[in-house]
Amino acid sequence: MTRFKIPFGAIIAFLAALILAPAPASAQSADLTLEMPEALIALGFDKQILPRFGFKHRIRVTAVAEGPADMRLSSGGDGAFVFRDAGGADYLLDAGSDPRGETFLGWLNSAPGQAAVESFAPEGRQMFFTEIVVKVVQEEEVFDGDTRAGSDLALLHCGRCHVVDSRNRMGGIGSSPSFAALRARGNWSELFRAFYVHNPHPSFTQVEGVTEPFDPNRQVHVAKVEITLEDVEAITAFVATIEPKDLGRPVQSN
Repeated sequence: MTRFKIPFGAIIAFLAALILAPAPASAQSADLTLEMPEALIALGFDKQILPRFGFKHRIRVTAVAEGPADMRLSSGGDGAFVFRDAGGADYLLDAGSDPRGETFLGWLNSAPGQAAVESFAPEGRQMFFTEIVVKVVQEEEVFDGDTRAGSDLALLHCGRCHVVDSRNRMGGIGSSPSFAALRARGNWSELFRAFYVHNPHPSFTQVEGVTEPFDPNRQVHVAKVEITLEDVEAITAFVATIEPKDLGRPVQSN
């Protein structure tokens, strides 16, 4: 019998190749697809909610108008209620068989998800409304952003119009409420997370992956604010640390 002697170096190289070989991609690592009405895509509703969900859960979702999809959002058919439009039509989400679909459904029904849906207001008109579910135990809202970065970003981008804190207490514009006054509002976190849809912000604010690019034929007369969703979350987390301003009792009339 003839014996073959395999060099020790060749054995090591073979084992290293097995260890370092890339593992086959799993279904869980792939993007999810969401089928939704073409009219909503045309309005940009997918760009309103999907980047926010992706930022929160690190799951990328792509919207399609038709064809095979992992999830389906529709105004009829099967699924769980998520919101209704101004005309009273209910929209349902079929989360599909991928576990990440249930994660998406849970986010849509959470406070941040509902805020993202309800703050979608093309041309200043709110289009969708969510049901308010009253819970016996109310969970405390969690802010994941970097408060230190948010502090710097708030002063840089917002301090030219708003009094942010003691650093620019003599600045801002008289008609713009201070951050402490805004912090006293019951829906303050929703206001900050979607500030760029409220006037006058849309005219000079660009949020990466969410808002449409500025019209090159329309001149922006103030310094542009170009930020990311991560920046928005950082600013919101910073504002959570600000002591709300005591605005006193509301004015009452007889």
